[in-house]
Amino acid sequence: MAMENVIVRTFIHPSAAEEARNELLAAGIPADDVEVKVRIDETGGVRGNFSVGDPGVRGDTDYRYTYAPIDQTDVHDCQITVNAGDAAQAARAAAILDRLGALDPDPAHRH
Repeated sequence: MAMENVIVRTFIHPSAAEEARNELLAAGIPADDVEVKVRIDETGGVRGNFSVGDPGVRGDTDYRYTYAPIDQTDVHDCQITVNAGDAAQAARAAAILDRLGALDPDPAHRH
């Protein structure tokens, strides 16, 4: 299968990714060709810069820049990958995902 037939999109919420998967299957794309990965753990999305505070030592820094949960609406961690059988199927999959509000994670595709 050619790489140009692989469609990757992201969703904020797992339920939206699952809805998209169901629509792709209803459109005739085989279940084995649609993969959903949810990359959110029990603590939620995070933002961090690996800078750790050290109270009482080295200038009494605090922990405000450490690994910290952020608002889930700021995280696009539900990835859906479609391994389309041909260009026409890839176009159908992309249209479905775009209609459902999926985001393209590839900066080269952004305008």
